[in-house]
Amino acid sequence: MSEIDSTKKVYLIVHGQRQLVEPVKEKLADKFRRENMQAASLDKAGEVGDYVAMLWPPIAAKEIVVSQITGTGGSGGQGMGAWSSINQRELFRLSL
Repeated sequence: MSEIDSTKKVYLIVHGQRQLVEPVKEKLADKFRRENMQAASLDKAGEVGDYVAMLWPPIAAKEIVVSQITGTGGSGGQGMGAWSSINQRELFRLSL
């Protein structure tokens, strides 16, 4: 696993399951600062070096996939909205 920079932001993608925001933050608290965790927005994506924690699979989440943003402005992203131009590298997965 790569070294985690706890000063970077972590964008949380919970696919509308707001009741899981706090459990996700609890699971991530060992690796990231709570003050750097925030809900992802379709209007603005993160910067290179920031992290993304996404519930997977979207409908019946069983794990949290943590990735690092490796590039912006491309067309190779897999997300929606502003996130469609973001390239990411998966770092690890945590059981939900």
